Amino acid sequence: MSAGRSGRTLTSTALFAATVALPLALPLSSAAFSLLSQLAIAWLLLLSVGLLVTRAGLLSFGQALYAGLAAYAAAHAMNAIAAAGWPLPFALVPLYGGLFAAGVALVAGPISVRHGGLSFAMITLGLGLLVAIAAPMLQGFFGGEGGVSTDRTAGPVWLGLNLLSQRQVYGVSAAYVLLAAGLLRWLGGTRLDLLARAVRDNPLRVAVSGSAPRRVRLQLVLASAFLAGLAGALQTLHVEQVSAGALGLPQSSMALLFSLAAGSGTAWGALLGAGLMVGSEVLLASLSQAWMLYVGLGFLAIVIWAPQGLAEVLRELVRRLRARREPDLLWGLAALLLCGGLSLVGASSLIELLYAVRQQLLAHGMLRLWGVSVRADSAEVWVGAAWLAVVGAGLGALVWRLLAPRLRLEGEPA
Repeated sequence: MSAGRSGRTLTSTALFAATVALPLALPLSSAAFSLLSQLAIAWLLLLSVGLLVTRAGLLSFGQALYAGLAAYAAAHAMNAIAAAGWPLPFALVPLYGGLFAAGVALVAGPISVRHGGLSFAMITLGLGLLVAIAAPMLQGFFGGEGGVSTDRTAGPVWLGLNLLSQRQVYGVSAAYVLLAAGLLRWLGGTRLDLLARAVRDNPLRVAVSGSAPRRVRLQLVLASAFLAGLAGALQTLHVEQVSAGALGLPQSSMALLFSLAAGSGTAWGALLGAGLMVGSEVLLASLSQAWMLYVGLGFLAIVIWAPQGLAEVLRELVRRLRARREPDLLWGLAALLLCGGLSLVGASSLIELLYAVRQQLLAHGMLRLWGVSVRADSAEVWVGAAWLAVVGAGLGALVWRLLAPRLRLEGEPA
């Protein structure tokens, strides 16, 4: 590795570590730390998905299987430790959850890694659905409809951690995020990483060279399951309860969707995807009952215009801006964002109006739209929303037409 590349790697690693640890130095509220803990858990889950997608080209619909089973294992372990009075700190329970998930992968993995592509995706989907369906029948482990509850404060105090506050829970979550980021950094460039990429591109050539593609895929699945297990166990530590809903297909589908949308093969990409995922499920869901529609439309737009993922688009944009060294391009991008925001406000207002009318959510004809009460039966409201959407999109297209040639580097095809 060259000195310049090594320096950039160290800088990126230090910046990521500082970003993860920074909230611990800020006087944030308990609700803010709770949200950050959810972000850290989502980061680990998306990183487990991205590890399979980017390195081995495997689309897994079964990450909730590993995360969910690890969450149950963590809950039972915490209850057993508290009941027996063992001097084992609860802050180490996520490691047990990760190892438990890796053990599950040792059983389920060989079934799914015989082939890649669609075969792997369908087998992981079937395994996940099988466990989700069987969960209500196995009440001894899954606890029936009520699930399994635990108390994170019932364990012994370790290094001053009693886990009473959300700040401490986020601190533990941040430590495991940094651990996972370190594992990811260590994996890059290893023989396993190179073999996994080779299996992704040409498994037959890898098999002819003497390495079994199934074994390579299984090793990646074990690493991915460990990360998913960390996420599941941290979720139990965070909410102190786990139910059969943690094993369902929606959890795996959402993780895969946001992983593909953000391009979570890197630590920064997974962080971006986690932010989008938590923002959608927590913040966007609190603003609109039609939030899943926005998620679907956003994913569709990314697949059409940014199939490589948002993280790669942002990285390429930064590279081009550095190469062009024209500060006025930033003003053009700001104008493009402003136009996009206007169009988004107009289009989302139309969606909210249509949804409220169709679902009969209006109170005396009034609708609370982006903090303002408006009359849904007023033509001016509908026309204004449509005008914002059309004008914002039109101006955005015009600005992009002016910017695109300037962002294109010399020698690139038009």
